[in-house]
Amino acid sequence: MLFPEGMRGLLPAMAGLLLLWPVSCVTPPEKSGLTALGVFCELVENGAKPIALSHPMPPEELDASWSDFLRIAGAYGVELYREDAFPETRLFPSALTSGKSLLVIYREPDRLIQYQQWRADVRGRGSGEAFSDRELARRLGRLLGYSPEGINRLLRANSDYRDLASAGITRQVTHLYYANPGEAVAFYSDVLGLERADSTRFRISSDTYLEVHPPDASHPVGLPKSTAIALLTDQLPDWYAHLQQQHVPIKYTYKPRDGGPHDGFVAVDPGGYLLEFELFKQHPENERLMAVLNPAGAVPTKIDSLGFYGSITWTYHRGLLGMQRYYEEVFGFSLVADQGWTKIFRTSGSGFIGLVDERRGMLDYADSKAVEIEWGLSDIDAFDSHARKSWTQYGYRDRRWTGPENYRYQIDGTLSER
Repeated sequence: MLFPEGMRGLLPAMAGLLLLWPVSCVTPPEKSGLTALGVFCELVENGAKPIALSHPMPPEELDASWSDFLRIAGAYGVELYREDAFPETRLFPSALTSGKSLLVIYREPDRLIQYQQWRADVRGRGSGEAFSDRELARRLGRLLGYSPEGINRLLRANSDYRDLASAGITRQVTHLYYANPGEAVAFYSDVLGLERADSTRFRISSDTYLEVHPPDASHPVGLPKSTAIALLTDQLPDWYAHLQQQHVPIKYTYKPRDGGPHDGFVAVDPGGYLLEFELFKQHPENERLMAVLNPAGAVPTKIDSLGFYGSITWTYHRGLLGMQRYYEEVFGFSLVADQGWTKIFRTSGSGFIGLVDERRGMLDYADSKAVEIEWGLSDIDAFDSHARKSWTQYGYRDRRWTGPENYRYQIDGTLSER
């Protein structure tokens, strides 16, 4: 991690993105750079970072400490590469490295080659294969071991980049389309007992909603769904019994298993949308997801004491990795569970989007689909102004756009109470 001259820092190992941590005032100034280098070397040695960068320093300072730097690197079994002209990038302010030298710390020779390839591509901007400034900045961030969220934070700080998450997500709404919307409204109000936010919008959890619509020109009758909704609950047996009593069609029955990552069952609503009643459990693939779930914050329904504490809108894709990059780089959402063929992103306090490889999911990909996804923003006007200028490549217009694989998205400010 680069930091300004004069700021002496130790960088503790923290989940990919290193945070500046002031050195104690009792550390002699001439020793702090050596101490920091030892921290960087340990991170590279243990695989926490593919490469690390020392703090920028005047070339003569690096010359004077070169033998000490080599000794420390040798103790950790890593290598040093001297960089006297670090390329300018949107990841860091250019003033940090202008006229300075630094060390590239690496263990695997391939990583140095990777760095040198990146350096050559930065130097060669404008000739041959074109890489955008933002692409080159992300490439460096990945090489430094930063998470997508960490790279986004640095891009926001040092460029005009803005992602959707930075505008302050206040809620998530999944819009569904029905040939008989009145039947769907009755189902969600009476059978599931969801709280009504207005005549056709239903609250699932603290900040997630479902909204019922009739068909329209963009969503005619008969479109494939290409979406399902997981309703997160720790009351699976009770919900299962209730839906059976109400004669709700069950596509996949409730069969709890010990040791698995989740339990659940799948019901079918009056329009043919799949509703997955689901409980996630402690499991290696769920560890980060479990940290952000809050069963204690369940929103009660009108059905006895039953309720939901979150929801996942599943969407089905042919190009799963491309969609993952879109959610990370354009939306700025955090990946909280990676099951290989599904990628779950946290999009609001209790709202999630699950990207699913259609070859293994419950539904198939469809070019046109009967679903739209909305996010409420606390800073809607500022983001709308930015998006009108900078999101034209995504087809942004009137607070709506169509993303990869023809999924439709929209943003709004306040939750209307119609």
